[in-house]
Amino acid sequence: MDYFGIIKKAFKSSLKNKFLWIFGILAGGTAGVSSFNFQMPSSGSSGSLDKIFGKNFSDIDWTIFWTDHGTTVLVTIAILLIISVIFFVLSIVSQGALIGAADKIEKDQQPNFKSSFLVGWHSFWRIWGLNITLLLAILIGLSVWIIPVCLLVIAGTYASAWVVGILLFFVNLLFWIVISFITPYALRIVVLKKHSIFESIRESLHFVRENLLEVLVMYLLLMVVGLAVGLAVVLAGLLIVAFLSIIGIGLYYLSAVMLFIYVVIMVIALLALGLAFSGAYGTFTSTVLTFTYLKLSTRD
Repeated sequence: MDYFGIIKKAFKSSLKNKFLWIFGILAGGTAGVSSFNFQMPSSGSSGSLDKIFGKNFSDIDWTIFWTDHGTTVLVTIAILLIISVIFFVLSIVSQGALIGAADKIEKDQQPNFKSSFLVGWHSFWRIWGLNITLLLAILIGLSVWIIPVCLLVIAGTYASAWVVGILLFFVNLLFWIVISFITPYALRIVVLKKHSIFESIRESLHFVRENLLEVLVMYLLLMVVGLAVGLAVVLAGLLIVAFLSIIGIGLYYLSAVMLFIYVVIMVIALLALGLAFSGAYGTFTSTVLTFTYLKLSTRD
């Protein structure tokens, strides 16, 4: 298989079809709903909150608060939930859209935003079902590892718990590797062939087993590309930040207002640049994997 030819073609396709970067952002940067770790302030921190907000929170009548502001709080929560659901749906749709677009490119057809979106939209339930099934498989594997160890610890057989825990850890590690290998190809099977979830998983297992060397080599090449890109991004980021900082220092001595405007503009520009890059790179990696699947699945 022409590994570098696939990577080169995927790179050119990603640059040519820049509208796919939108799907790359949604599928890669916001793949799923982000979780937030929130801790309630302890009693010792109430004084700090009082100083920050200038109020004594211990004296607040929460009944009156909910009467006055309950509707606003609930509406805000509802809006945030709706936005989260929308982005969750778009992230799954975008995964299918990228695969559908790469399939068209491989067939020498020109993809567009609408046709790519529709591929992802019609594949939504199958992709979601596949993700849930694989997640459940991982959770079951963790349960098989953790539960016996906990039971042995409760029983006081600590040596056995160590032995069983280590053995089951390596079994789980092997299982996780298998899942990581088959997941991209099960996703492509469920989108392109429209197979059922379990049929897609079974076929992806056969696909990886029959093409293990090629799959492994392509994963390694993508890792090398990822490391090279990551290093280049870090170096470029340091140079850009250094250059922008020099300009900011100059503006600091000229005008605080100009410095503030400059910082706001630069932050927005850097965020936009970061999103565009993540979308482009997500599109590239997805296209590489789709091209790899199509090449290997159609060869004699």
